[in-house]
Amino acid sequence: MKNSVEQTNNLIFRARNLKEFTVVTDLPENFSFNGTVPFDLNIKDNVIEAKVWAVDFDEAAIRLNEYLESCNDDD
Repeated sequence: MKNSVEQTNNLIFRARNLKEFTVVTDLPENFSFNGTVPFDLNIKDNVIEAKVWAVDFDEAAIRLNEYLESCNDDD
């Protein structure tokens, strides 16, 4: 578990380094929205283009993928 100094430093680092990334991916089969969409999202011709705030592109892609997986849950 991180102590409060490490947590604060991590928060400051993220605040200083967040950038908006455009992530493009194919629309998953049987996609349906589930709750609030946390990104600017456009869907056209079965392609999703999302603007995601993250520290780097990999984090942005992971965040979008996690959201899309949560929308496809059958629960």
